[in-house]
Amino acid sequence: MKLQPALILCALIFLNSSVGLNTVNAKESGVKDISGISDSSCKFDVSFLTDPSVKEQTINISKGVELKLKQYVAVRTKNGANIASNVICQHLIGQQYTGSQEEWKGFLNTAVQGMIQHGFKDLKFTKVGTDDAIYKGQYPNYEYTFTGDIDGNKQIIHNLAVLDKANNQVITFSVSGNEKVESVIKKDYENLINSFSL
Repeated sequence: MKLQPALILCALIFLNSSVGLNTVNAKESGVKDISGISDSSCKFDVSFLTDPSVKEQTINISKGVELKLKQYVAVRTKNGANIASNVICQHLIGQQYTGSQEEWKGFLNTAVQGMIQHGFKDLKFTKVGTDDAIYKGQYPNYEYTFTGDIDGNKQIIHNLAVLDKANNQVITFSVSGNEKVESVIKKDYENLINSFSL
């Protein structure tokens, strides 16, 4: 497997766990802070509205190259709709992320293919423009939105991928839910991105 797919691989690796999940009112749960994550392969701070579940996985990409994944999923329910906040750290060992246009293109192509393979229909991809971007940080990034239908459930998914070259990691953020709570999804996404720091 080449490096380009590695950058994209994690965008949807745990997608099934982020679709159709429930969430809780922030006032009921308080903010759950994932600060100073101790794993040397994933160092960042981010806050969730509910306690996230955590999954870890290591993928051997080729001889001497592996990808360490750590995923956090926090869920809540609003107006009967399921909303999921999903953060995945991808730490590459044995090869460097470049941040090249080709690498980002591969990332996005893999993300689109992953959505289609997971059953999304009428999938629409929108790149977020600089003026509308929520992330205003210094790291190379790509912000985008998906809309699509999965089993009659029309979903909106706000996404951000941030490249931290110094630590050779990509951190992806995703907040998804049914279109009927579009404004809540957007607000949860803004809160998640604004809580992020390296």
